[in-house]
Amino acid sequence: MKKRLITYFLLSGLTSALHLQDNFAQLSNAISYDYIIGQHNAAPWGVLTLCVIWIILKRKEIAAKMDRNNNPLFFIAGASFILLAFYVPHNIDYMVVKLSLTWLGLFMIMFGQGALVPFILFNTYAFTIVFPLLVDKFADTPYAMGSVIPATWLANLLDIPVSKSGQILSFPDPSGETISVLVTGACAGPATMAVFIAIFTLMMLDVKIEWSRALPLLIFGVAGTWLQNIVRIVIIAASGHLAGEDVLWSAHFWTIYVLFPLWYLVFVSVYFLFASKHSKWAMKHPPSG
Repeated sequence: MKKRLITYFLLSGLTSALHLQDNFAQLSNAISYDYIIGQHNAAPWGVLTLCVIWIILKRKEIAAKMDRNNNPLFFIAGASFILLAFYVPHNIDYMVVKLSLTWLGLFMIMFGQGALVPFILFNTYAFTIVFPLLVDKFADTPYAMGSVIPATWLANLLDIPVSKSGQILSFPDPSGETISVLVTGACAGPATMAVFIAIFTLMMLDVKIEWSRALPLLIFGVAGTWLQNIVRIVIIAASGHLAGEDVLWSAHFWTIYVLFPLWYLVFVSVYFLFASKHSKWAMKHPPSG
């Protein structure tokens, strides 16, 4: 086992160097403050960090299955992942996906069933990359309007004079000049929605709840994530209306790092409260037979 692990890490290092041979400058950009925080790319890195932590927490479960490598399907799947990595674009946004596909493919080939947990975690991370891209390509306008319409209604309810024309919101600044902003699908929060679903998946791996009971929690979480993004749009509009365009852009930059963590803290509290009550109920009502 120890020799196979050493071989795995050597092969992973070699393949990583092969993928990165012309992209080391992009790698340094990908881990820079300007890219992660300044361009609002913290979400995938946050989920990736959680996935690494989950691998550490699940290391005994993974190790227990690493000797079960007698199914040829794992070899086929692993080889397919390695080949697929070569077709992932040489782009800063996909670099970690490209490397992870290679590492996962090698792990599948060498350790078989031990790759099941890493496979789930890879898909959890990849979802945070793929979902916003799918929204941007196939559902930009409807996804944006799903936030624009209720945000306009909420702003007017709060006496913030916001009007909409399609995806454009308009409102006066303190001097009476009109500020107009375009709300794209990306502004409507597909990245935070993807992060919510990804973290929810990780929580289900750690603190399991039956799907019949977890589904209402998922619906509650999706609705809350959607609502907090509507609140974010209203706060941004209110900032521009009350304090001007410079404050508007400051609110645009920082609200995403404040509202979503606060909302998720609320959701986590509800989730664990629900899980605790379910656990106590299960202890009092064990299955018959």
